[in-house]
Order: sequence, then C-alpha cells, then structure tokens
Amino acid sequence: MIIKYLFSAPKGDIPVCSDDLQRPFLISPGESHPFLTLGNYFEAIKDFILRDHGRSLVTVLREQLKTDISPDHINEILIRTEKHGALYHLASVEVFSGRQSLKMCVSTAVSENSKVWLRHEFDLLKFLNSTFAYSYLPVPYFEGDVKVYSDHGNESMSMSLTEWFEDYHEWHLSTDEKRGKQRICVWDLRNGNWFTSREEGFEIFRQSSKILTLYYDIRGFNQIYPWHHAAGDFIVRSEGGIIDVKLTTARKYEPIMLFSPEDTVDPVIALTYFFLNLSIRMRLDKLDGVGMGAWADGFSVEALIQGFFKGLRIMEADGRYRLGQVRDLLFLFKAFDREELARLFHPLLDLYTKEDPGDFSVIQANLESHVQQLYEVIQGFHLRHDSAENTPSAALLRFPRHCDVR
Repeated sequence: MIIKYLFSAPKGDIPVCSDDLQRPFLISPGESHPFLTLGNYFEAIKDFILRDHGRSLVTVLREQLKTDISPDHINEILIRTEKHGALYHLASVEVFSGRQSLKMCVSTAVSENSKVWLRHEFDLLKFLNSTFAYSYLPVPYFEGDVKVYSDHGNESMSMSLTEWFEDYHEWHLSTDEKRGKQRICVWDLRNGNWFTSREEGFEIFRQSSKILTLYYDIRGFNQIYPWHHAAGDFIVRSEGGIIDVKLTTARKYEPIMLFSPEDTVDPVIALTYFFLNLSIRMRLDKLDGVGMGAWADGFSVEALIQGFFKGLRIMEADGRYRLGQVRDLLFLFKAFDREELARLFHPLLDLYTKEDPGDFSVIQANLESHVQQLYEVIQGFHLRHDSAENTPSAALLRFPRHCDVR
C-alpha cells in the first residue's frame, strides 16, 4: 500500500517533502501549535483512517463502492491538506482499490471546544441523514480520537470521516471590478475562480433556501442553525450549465425562538418566523468570504421565496407539511401589509444583536429596503394550480405577545 501526503493547490497537488513535514502544525492561519509538526498531522490522519487494521475504512469502501474489498485490496491512499477552518482542519483522503476509488473528508479538531463541536456535528449528521431521505448533507462514516506522540509532548486529536462532495466549491458575494457591480464568485481551485451568471446566482439562493426548508421540523420547530454564507456552509457545482447545491454541515438542530409560556404557539407562526429569519440570513455574507459584511442584491429575495415554497410543496407531497395546504400560508403572507410585515421582524433583532454585531449593523442598514422588497415579491408571487378561494385572514392567527431568541 502506497500512502502519499499532498498539499491541495489550484494547479494540481503539490507533494509534501521531508522538510515540509518538519514545519509547525498551524492551529489557525496565523498560529502554530506549541510542538506538533505538519508530519504529526499527516501521520495522525493515516492512523485514524487505518484504525482497527483498516477494518473501519474497508467497511466504508464496501458500502460506498458496492463491492467486496479487503485491506489487501487497497493500492494507494492520497492524503491532502485542504483547508483550515474556524473550528476544524479539513483534509481529503482518496483511497484506490484496483480501478475504483473513493474520496472522503477528514475533519480534525485540536482544542477542547472544537472537539465537542466535532462530535456533536457528527452525531447530528447521523441523525439528520437517518431521519430525512435527502442527499444534501455529507454522509458521516466514523469518528474517534488519535493520540499523537512527539519528542516535545503528547496531544490528542479528534477526527471524523465523512462524505466528500467532489467538484463542489465555496462561493461568496464579490465585486466584479470590470462591471462595477456585485456578483457571486465561485472558488474553483481546480479551474480557477469564476463569476456566476445572474441565472446561476438565482439558482444558488433558490436551492439553498429549499434545502434549509426541507430540513425544517413543522411540529417541533427544529431547524438547521446557525449557518452562514461567510463560513462556506453552502457549496455549489456547475455541470453542463446545471447548478447543484449542497450543505456541508449542521451545527445545531433546535428552535431558535423561545415563546412565552402563556402563548400556545401555532406552528404556522413558528414557520412564519423561520421564513423571516431565512429571508435575512440568506442575504448575509462577507465580501469575498473574509472582508466587510455584504448584503445580496434584490434578485435573491424572489429566489429565496421560490426555494422556501418549493421545499414546502415537496413536504406537502410527502405528507410532512400537515398544516393544511401550502397555498394557505402564501395567502397569509399576502394578507400582511408592509407595516405589519416590518413589525414581525422585531423579535428577531435581539437574535441578530447577540450573534454578530457586524452582521447586525448590515441588517439594520438594509432592513427597511428588505421589508419593501419582500413585501413586493410576496404580493406578486403565485403557486401553480392554486386558486384564491378560501383565503385565510391574518387575523385568524394570533401572533405571540412575548417571545425570546436563543
């Protein structure tokens, strides 16, 4: 079995030489580990994927490649360091067996806080993948701790092995200097970064909204949250002009709003707040992923509304909606005038203040125009094959007097 250590790079993999292995292991882009080296990191990944004499890895290969494989059938393993995130270090592992191969993702946590999050996210991915018959989240394979020993000290790393979304790329709001306007830039490390067309950008927002809606729990109000475009949580692939979006992880799955005990909350109200929060969050990013706060242009409003209702219609067809008919929710949204719609956002403002003051300032600066755009798009939005009969009144639903946010 041949094992190679590589640096992932835009113009192709760069082999790791012996001098590279002696370099300090970076905890973050600007901070080195007190004593671990890059070589320690690569060796730890190797030990992790080949634990139990490779039996865990072989089980994954058999399940994913649909063929009978033993450890002796593995010819080569390529381990690439890919990215240093806010919590984890990401590497890809590509395993070759004859003419077949499987590429997977190894997430590594070093600090105690990141270890807790890694285990939690792994368990949550298992739960969501077993609960929902969708393929938008990575499949979790196995996780565990690896002891690393060096001349200067010992360290424990937590690692998880999950599905790798090949040819999917991070994207961010950017500025096209030639055109002098905002565009979406896809970080394609293989073929070079590229700007999406307006239609492609629309589809990214539409699919992202649909994905989050599909995982929403109508009865328990649970939802995948927090997520942020600045963290690269949604990734995109363009193949033959067709856009496809995936979600890289799920950090929590719980309600974001806590209603007062004296309020018996109608699930339609909770769903309304899910939509309002979605409408705000979907427009937030950081310029080029690392710069100042950015706010997506108005086209994203119609895209996110389309995605939201597409998700609900799928849930309705699958028997998961259980709140009457989806068209009734649209009728409710249309019943709000602009001032009523604006007031509905007030309970969410505390959430935005607590989570990120930088994001909150961007939201404050754009909230008035957002409400206007949201109102206008809702008024002109239609679902296919729906009539306007039996339109429910907004007055039939009592919105809670008191609510709090996590």
